Amino acid sequence: MPKGVINDRGEKYYMIIDYLCDHIGYVDTVARWIYDEFVSGIISGHSYEDVLASVKRCNKQELPIRLVALAEENCVGTVSIVINDLKCRDYTPWLAALYVDKEFRNQKIGERLIDAVKDICVASGYNEVYLRTEHASDYYRRLGWQYVETCEDIDDLIPDVFLYELDTLES
Repeated sequence: MPKGVINDRGEKYYMIIDYLCDHIGYVDTVARWIYDEFVSGIISGHSYEDVLASVKRCNKQELPIRLVALAEENCVGTVSIVINDLKCRDYTPWLAALYVDKEFRNQKIGERLIDAVKDICVASGYNEVYLRTEHASDYYRRLGWQYVETCEDIDDLIPDVFLYELDTLES
């Protein structure tokens, strides 16, 4: 069901969040966003082609699940649910690669993508979901995520790890 969103110019448009596997035409866009934002110059040994191959592995029933936000027939954001996003920890599942196109930021699209991840995790029987971030801890705290720890990953990054307890969601 489309949801109304108001852009920064006060104009209303409709947005849906859906599975990337149902909108394969956006795989390259999503892969480019993930590569540019989370991989290039940050994680060594991973090419755009590696990211593209990973993004193409998307499902509805098993992880990884990748979602897209679509507004006015454009892909404006993405998020993934993966088994593990921090190899030195055994937590699962993880919200990963949340990205909203720069032109569409500050319109709560990221929050709607996060809510969709929570809904899918609840429907899949998970009681909690994790995420890692190197730069957006305040954003996730504001949205009710609980800080778990700060640790070093295998790529020498030092992310904060957060948890969202799904059993606190209202039905």
